[in-house]
Amino acid sequence: MTNQQEKLIRDNAFRVLIVDDVPENIQILVHLLSEKGLKVNYAESGIKALKAIKNNIPDLILLDVSMPGMDGFEVCEKLKKDPLTEHIPVIFLTAKVDQEDVINGLEKGAVDYVTKPFNANELISRIFTHLELKHNRDIITRQNEELSRLNEVKNQLFSVISHDMKNLFNNILFGTESLEKEIEYFKKNEIIQMAGVIHDSARRAFSLLQNLLDWSRSQMQSISYNPVPVEIVMLANQSIALFRPTIKKKNLSFNVHSHGKSFQALADMEMVKAVLRNLLSNAIKYSHPGGTIDITVTEKTDVILVEIKDHGVGMNPEQVIKLKKADQSYQSTPGTQNERGSGLGMLLIRDFVEKNNGTFDFESTPGKGSRFWFTVPKKG
Repeated sequence: MTNQQEKLIRDNAFRVLIVDDVPENIQILVHLLSEKGLKVNYAESGIKALKAIKNNIPDLILLDVSMPGMDGFEVCEKLKKDPLTEHIPVIFLTAKVDQEDVINGLEKGAVDYVTKPFNANELISRIFTHLELKHNRDIITRQNEELSRLNEVKNQLFSVISHDMKNLFNNILFGTESLEKEIEYFKKNEIIQMAGVIHDSARRAFSLLQNLLDWSRSQMQSISYNPVPVEIVMLANQSIALFRPTIKKKNLSFNVHSHGKSFQALADMEMVKAVLRNLLSNAIKYSHPGGTIDITVTEKTDVILVEIKDHGVGMNPEQVIKLKKADQSYQSTPGTQNERGSGLGMLLIRDFVEKNNGTFDFESTPGKGSRFWFTVPKKG
């Protein structure tokens, strides 16, 4: 082996599957490949090989052509038709040297063809050549997937900035320009009303900006997870205080149910704040004026459970399914006072709860409201 091949073996636990109906051949190959540091499995028939692969995907397959029942050509053809196994390089091992068989094997999807009796050094060289090629292809595939994901992040950020953020700043600019140029023509109550609109737009823009920054940092893997003791009830009350102007405007009531207990979690405080902020914003948005929102904190065996329930418009089953499946920003429906949202909040909640080793779910009934809940690990 070359130094590069030795390094490849050290850095990657390559798995090779041998498929041959002759036990002596399997024994020789297992000994030869194991000596080179490869993880080796084997199957004595094509049918057994196809079953074994489902549970343990190999990095390369050495496949005998002449086997009873299902020969190597048929096995290779089935492998290449399955998206789960189509990428696995297959090297045929055969006593046949007929050119037509070689061409047939390559057409079925094999990457190479080694005749029996094989030369050990030649076989090892070909195996490592194709393992290295597959390793490099896998790297390129992962890089392309990451580039595609980052490109999607960029597109979503641009979409939110160009639409939601732009609309909010238009409201702020229109309001401040009107006050600057025509304030002497406005009555006091009109000035108060316009100032309220400006403040609300600025608050929503700030909240949206927070979500944009948090979500983009999370997607770029540049946000760190720093677990500390977190007093959940205190954090819930602090989060409610952030929405006092909106709560007052909609005349909402908040009830925090904790049975007078203090619940400490071990979690990233900033992430939990973001989760609570977005869940409360959602509950306020879809609550009817004069409605009630209940926050319940309870302790389970090893987690703290936080539930936020509103009694607002709710969602129909189709909306619930769509929201649960959404892996991109979901264009939410307007709130009870035509409040708008970017849809980033739900993505952020899922991501941050997962980073804190918790669970998140929700249920909703049209006309009766929604209940969202999440868990975070309990401080030991």
